[in-house]
Amino acid sequence: MEPTRQLLEAVFDLIGALKHRAGEREDPATVFLLRHIRASTPLRVSDLACSSRLDVSTVSRHVKQLDDAGLLTRTEDPDDRRVSRLHITDQGRALLEEAMGARAEALAEGMAGWSARDRATLTTLLTRLARSVDRSPQPSAGDTPRVMENR
Repeated sequence: MEPTRQLLEAVFDLIGALKHRAGEREDPATVFLLRHIRASTPLRVSDLACSSRLDVSTVSRHVKQLDDAGLLTRTEDPDDRRVSRLHITDQGRALLEEAMGARAEALAEGMAGWSARDRATLTTLLTRLARSVDRSPQPSAGDTPRVMENR
């Protein structure tokens, strides 16, 4: 298997292991979106869609669920009353901290035998990879992503 494919497989394995070890009780999209909202509050739904690289309709559906669950609130945008701004609630912050804490603990346990230098190197390289991939050319407007439909 080529090294790039091997890395991709390892990333998927890591994500699966973290879900299993952290005892994921919440929808992964919840954690993902709350993390983006916390980092850039207050956000419009369209801004959240852009920062999370998801379709606006997908984000809108998730935002409604997060709002209904009390994990975020909406306030009127002072610049455009037709638009609302998203804010994470204390409940949303607590859920996010618990979820991220469980994942961080699972990572710490998994790397318990690693040297501090190895942990730092991995962090540096993964951060660099994420930034490099993020700067890669985007698909052209004519490219349509393939998405599995929920059945």
